[in-house]
Amino acid sequence: MKILEVSNLSKHYGDATALNGATLTMEAGEIHAIVGENGAGKSTLVKVLSGIVVPDRGSVKIADQELEFGNPRKSGSLGVSTAFQELSLISNLSVAENVLISHLPTRFGIVTRAGVESQAREILHEWGVNDINVRSTVASLSLSAKQRIEIVCALNSNPKILILDEPTAALSDTSWLFEHVQRMRDAGTCVIYISHKLAEIKEICDRGTIMRNGAIVGEFLKANFNHEHIISTMIGRSISLAFPPRESPLREDASTLIEVKDLVVGSQVSGVSLDVRAGEIVGIAGLEGQGQRELFYSLGGAIRSSSGEVRVDGEVAKLRTPRTASRSGPGIALVPEERKREGIFSDMTSIKNISVPVLSKVSTAGIIRNRSERSMSRKAGSENHLPEDFLTRNVGQLSGGNQQKTVLARTALSGAQILLMFDPTRGIDPSAKLEVYSTLRKSSGEGVGVLLYSTEIPELLGLCDRILVMYDGKIVASMLGSDATEEKVMAAAVGRHSSAQSTGAL
Repeated sequence: MKILEVSNLSKHYGDATALNGATLTMEAGEIHAIVGENGAGKSTLVKVLSGIVVPDRGSVKIADQELEFGNPRKSGSLGVSTAFQELSLISNLSVAENVLISHLPTRFGIVTRAGVESQAREILHEWGVNDINVRSTVASLSLSAKQRIEIVCALNSNPKILILDEPTAALSDTSWLFEHVQRMRDAGTCVIYISHKLAEIKEICDRGTIMRNGAIVGEFLKANFNHEHIISTMIGRSISLAFPPRESPLREDASTLIEVKDLVVGSQVSGVSLDVRAGEIVGIAGLEGQGQRELFYSLGGAIRSSSGEVRVDGEVAKLRTPRTASRSGPGIALVPEERKREGIFSDMTSIKNISVPVLSKVSTAGIIRNRSERSMSRKAGSENHLPEDFLTRNVGQLSGGNQQKTVLARTALSGAQILLMFDPTRGIDPSAKLEVYSTLRKSSGEGVGVLLYSTEIPELLGLCDRILVMYDGKIVASMLGSDATEEKVMAAAVGRHSSAQSTGAL
């Protein structure tokens, strides 16, 4: 039975085409993938279906009823429920209030905190989420916890069409999500599953649609899934998935750029020791919540450590703020976890975002020299694969991949020689990922030291000279990249590490 009919949808933003005659149908009781590069039109399609964006032309029918564009309430009443990649939760409200915000329970016409919390607790339990306190504010939660709450809110609305936009971008374990997605499909819901992780698409989806430049350019079935063909169709050309190789071996006499000894950060990081040499990419692996975020943010000056010592270029560093970190020795720069909230100024152009570290160099008497600013930003953007046409657009209008390239361009322009990269490819497409890999490899080849955390173990295996594994706030395993395997890393990540591996730092 057809549940969704999309006909000839088009949407333009000035000269940019977001949707170009998109036409597709979906069935009740199927899990349908939508794949494409960042900027291919996926997010715009989701926003049209969710009632947020009004297309220039085209129509949408849900269960034979015409969708009224630009009306989220109407979309919801027709059975569309969306868990967005850029989370829609209200940060200063509690978990309970977010879960029940559209239908707060009352007793004799009065909303009570106890009633809201009790019902929210029941809803979370129903969807297998028992480790999150309903009284906690959303702002206090980890990104993984926020993602699960966002998904529960969508699941719990009894939708006819459930849209999941990059639902595992912040989840280290997909089993919880997949169990409930299959449960929804079996109940007759059409699940639209958007992800750049093609292994997930192959595992969970029945059918898929490929988008490029706002148009539908291909389809596939689970039975004939072909990884290489899907990617080449997404980007319009053949592509190699290999990680860029190191051009020359890491020098044995490479200087140590940063050395960490017995670092403690609250209760999350317990006596971590590590070092990163010039030209080296050191990977940090671990399941979500093992202290990796606190480690990176402490070294980047965003969180104060409790004790321990950090030496930068041989000198003891006081990393009290991001500014002091950036000015320590050769400089430390952090690429943060949540680019939208922590990494970009969404209402400013890419030029303005990129030029932040060098404003003093492009200013005279406090007045910015626009030509110098544009020139420096354009060069940094080009070196980080950001299309020149995007430099004058507000970053908030760009795809996730191009937002991340903007962050990387700003980081490069800072001149920092120690890069703390916290999951830099989260939520970006395969082509953009390859460009990030190329940027990291180029930086390390120029003598920059990189500390890289990734939720995707293959990235660490493909890029890193050494891999350190964190578990329960400690480094429990250290291995050369050439010796590491996915099985070894995962065994350590879940606490099954041998004493021979527990070296802390090399």
